[in-house]
Amino acid sequence: MSDRPIDLTQPTLVPWEQVEPLFAEVWRSGRLTVGPHTQRFEQIAAELMGVTHVVAVSSCTSGLMLVVRALELTGEVILPSFTWTSTGHAVVWNGLTPVFADVMPGPYTLDPADVEQRITDQTSAIFATNTFGLYPDMDALQAVADRAGLPLLCDSAQAIGATYKGRIGGGLCRAEIFSLSPTKVVTAVEGGLVATDDAELARRVRNMRDYGKTSTGDDIESFGLSARISEFHSIVGAENLKRIDELIQARSALVEQYRQALSDLSGLSWQQIPEGWRSSHNYVVSFLDPERHDRDAIWRAMAEAKVQTKRYFYPPLHRQATYAVYPAPQPPLPVTERASQTALALPLYSHMSSDDVAEVCHRLRGLLQ
Repeated sequence: MSDRPIDLTQPTLVPWEQVEPLFAEVWRSGRLTVGPHTQRFEQIAAELMGVTHVVAVSSCTSGLMLVVRALELTGEVILPSFTWTSTGHAVVWNGLTPVFADVMPGPYTLDPADVEQRITDQTSAIFATNTFGLYPDMDALQAVADRAGLPLLCDSAQAIGATYKGRIGGGLCRAEIFSLSPTKVVTAVEGGLVATDDAELARRVRNMRDYGKTSTGDDIESFGLSARISEFHSIVGAENLKRIDELIQARSALVEQYRQALSDLSGLSWQQIPEGWRSSHNYVVSFLDPERHDRDAIWRAMAEAKVQTKRYFYPPLHRQATYAVYPAPQPPLPVTERASQTALALPLYSHMSSDDVAEVCHRLRGLLQ
C-alpha cells in the first residue's frame, strides 16, 4: 500500500489536443464571450436534457440568482438546509427570506411532507436540490407545489446526467440550474446552465446574464448581472458533456467498489438510491453511526493519513453564521442535524483508479475497525 496523498475531487478533462484548435479559433476571432461555441453548447445540453431552452451562465450561483430575480419572487422561499450555501445565498441576495425544510432519511433529499407544512401565505416558491447527484421525489414535490399554486425550482448543481424515474434531469420542474465547476461530473472549468421549457423565463435569464441589455444593446430593460460565459468555457463544457454517460458509468463502478469493499463494517451506511433513479454520483458520501464512530475524529485522522475527505454538508445552512439572523426552523430539522453530523464524503472523480479506491478503503478501514 502507498502513503501518497489522495484528493477528494479532481476535474476530468478531455485531452488538450481535442480543444486546442477550437481555442485557437476563438483566439483568432476575437469573439470571446457568448458566441457560436456557447450557442452550440446550449444546443447540445438542450438536446441531452430534452428541454426547449438552455442558457449558459458564468456559474450555477449566478444562474440561481437570475432565475429567482426573473420570476419576480417575493416573501419566503422554502428550501432544504442540507445543501450547499449557494441555494440559500441566491434567495437572500434577492431580498427574500429562506425557510428551511428537512430532508428524508436514507436519500437525504428534500422531504415533500415537511415542505408542505411550512407553506404560508408569504411563500412564493419551493427550491428543491439534488443531493450528491440524486434527485428528490420530484412528483411529490410538484404535487405540493401545485396544491399551493407555487413554482417548483431545482438547484441541480450536482445533477448533470442524473435521471428520475427514467427521465433525465433538465425539465423536471419550472427551471433547473446546473453547475459546471471543477468538482462536477461535467466541468467547463467554471460555468452553469439554466434549463427550462418556459420560453419567457429563458428569454429573461438570457437578457439578464448580460446586465439586462436590450437586444440592440442601447438600453437596459432589467436588473441583471455580468454573468456571461466565455467561449473557452463553453468549448470545454461541450466536449465534456458529449461523454456524460461514460463519466457516470465510471463513477458508478467506483461507488460500487466502495460499497462492496466496506460492506462488512458496522456503523457505516450510504445514501439510499430509490429504484428507477440514477445518481450522477457527483459525490460518494458515507454516514458514520455516532454511537460507534466520531465523524470529526475520523475526518481528522484521514487527513493525517493523507486522504482528503469532507464533512458534507456541514454545517447545514441554518447553522451557518450568515443565516443566524433568521429564526431557527420550527419544527426543527432532525434528519438534517443527524446527516450533517455524520456525513463523510470520500474521494471520487471519473478518472480515479480502482487501486486508489482500494487505498482509500484500506486507510479508512484501519480507523473504523
